[in-house]
Amino acid sequence: MHELKLMDIQKKYKDKEAVRKFNYTFTNGVYGLLGENGAGKTTLMRLICGVLQPTRGSIYCDNIEIDSMGTEYRRLLGYLPQDFGYYGDFTAECFLRYMAALKALPEDYADSRIDELLDMVELKNVKKKKLKTFSGGMIRRIGIAQALLNNPEILILDEPTAGLDPKERVRFRNVISSLGKNRMVFEYYGYFYTTCPD
Repeated sequence: MHELKLMDIQKKYKDKEAVRKFNYTFTNGVYGLLGENGAGKTTLMRLICGVLQPTRGSIYCDNIEIDSMGTEYRRLLGYLPQDFGYYGDFTAECFLRYMAALKALPEDYADSRIDELLDMVELKNVKKKKLKTFSGGMIRRIGIAQALLNNPEILILDEPTAGLDPKERVRFRNVISSLGKNRMVFEYYGYFYTTCPD
């Protein structure tokens, strides 16, 4: 089990402070971040991924600064951004093979893992179809599969159930919950305010 420790994390963009003195120690489990747009959720997740550097403070994985871990830390990560890029002319299977190659996964492992994940996200029967023919919910499910390819121990999901129908949402809530038993899962959701008529 890994431990991720954020100590006095701050991130500033010119005059704006996106993250202010954030301290927390994460272990296995599911962590949800909820907040309006601009609250700093995405910035915090990018800091955890190592995509952004904090203005102040440090992030440690098992008491080692993540900056000094390099590829060793990246191997622990799985990431599903809200809008992830994909090639529409790739089939579902081809896209996952491409992502497995980018993650430098051994071919034999990738083959069995892709089959397992296509089954999990219920897309095995359309694995030879091109992604441009998929619905938004199906694309989201492929995104979840690619995030899990390397069996990450730190999984970061940006609105993972966006675009899924209510039945699929319940199913993936259960999947995410089970994933949190033996890894860290971060999921974050935006919200907006609406006014009701009197």
